[in-house]
This record gives sequence, C-alpha cells and structure tokens, in this order.
Amino acid sequence: MPMIASVTKTDQIYQALLTQLLEGRHQFGEILSTYDLAAEFGVSRRPVMDAVMRLAAAGFISVIPQVGCQVTVPDERKVRDHFAVAGILEGAGARLAALTATDAQLAEIDDMLVRGTGPAKRNDALAFAGANRDFHSAVLATGGNQRLAELAMDTWDLNDFYLQKNRLSTDLAQAQSEHTEIAEAIERRDAERAGRLMEEHVSRFWKFVEV
Repeated sequence: MPMIASVTKTDQIYQALLTQLLEGRHQFGEILSTYDLAAEFGVSRRPVMDAVMRLAAAGFISVIPQVGCQVTVPDERKVRDHFAVAGILEGAGARLAALTATDAQLAEIDDMLVRGTGPAKRNDALAFAGANRDFHSAVLATGGNQRLAELAMDTWDLNDFYLQKNRLSTDLAQAQSEHTEIAEAIERRDAERAGRLMEEHVSRFWKFVEV
C-alpha cells in the first residue's frame, strides 16, 4: 500500500498563516514576530520559521533578519509580471482544452460556468470566487496536462492575496461574460481564440490590485 505523508506542525502553521493572509487578517507591510506567532500556535519557533520561509518563497512575505517577517507590499511590476505569467499558463491550458475536450468534459465546463451565473448577477464576490476556481479547474483538467495544471493552480493563492483589498471592485458580470466566451471557443475547438481570451482574462486582473 502507498504511504500517506503525515501532516507536520510546519504544514499546519503554513496553512493557518496562508489562510490568515488570504483573508486579509494581516495588512500589506505589517511586521509579524515569529516569537508572537510561536506563542499563538503554541509551538517552538522552528516550525514557525520553516513555515515563514515557505511563505517567503511563495511571495507572500519577506524575511527581515533580527526582526521577523513582513507581509508583502504589492509592487506594480511584480504584480503585472505575476498575472502575466498566470495568464500565459492558463491560456496554454485553454488551448489544449479546445484541442482535446471530450463531450463529457465540455459538459463539465458548462456546468462549472453555470455556477458563476447567480453570484455574478448578485455581485456576490465570495460565492463567485468558488465558482471561478471551479471553472478554471475544469478548463485545466480538460487540457490534460497535469504539470501545466499544477503550475497554473500554484498562482491562484497569490492572485487572491494580491486582490484581497479590491476583490469587491472587480466586475463579476464582465468576468462571467469572459468565462462564457472562453467556454464557447473551447466548444468550437478554436484553440487560438480560447487561449487568447483566457490569457487576456487572467492577466488583466493586475489592474485591481492596490499598489
């Protein structure tokens, strides 16, 4: 039987801190003390430091020697570069989806698309966020390239982190309309259009980041 990896204290703290960052419980630029975090989680500083280093590598915080760490302050160039790369990855996934989609996969994409309709009409950003991930997941899964899907999905948490301040300012109706156009291009097997629309859709969200 395959071995199941155990969840370490570092894993738990990493996930807890990541959740706090995505929920906006720490402000951009806020200094975090590893001593205070260790006390909060009831552990030694070692797993906290390990979790902090992982978050730093992922772009959520910066480590400051002798001080602790600081929540990342979005920089316009880095934000634009991040969303540009995210768009390229997801655009490639959409192109593959248009080339390889089965009827069952097209139906799954359509089902995920429909989930976003209500939240978009109500301007319910929280509900739309879940539907949005479902739609993008379905497109990436349809593309069939697991490594590409993993790389694209790795950008999602940083997307949400950057957008936390202005998520309510995004035009959900426009986002849903763009999803519809992407789904239609995939269904028509128009790989070039599907890829271009997806890349433009994802990359434009840098404009909503407070820098």
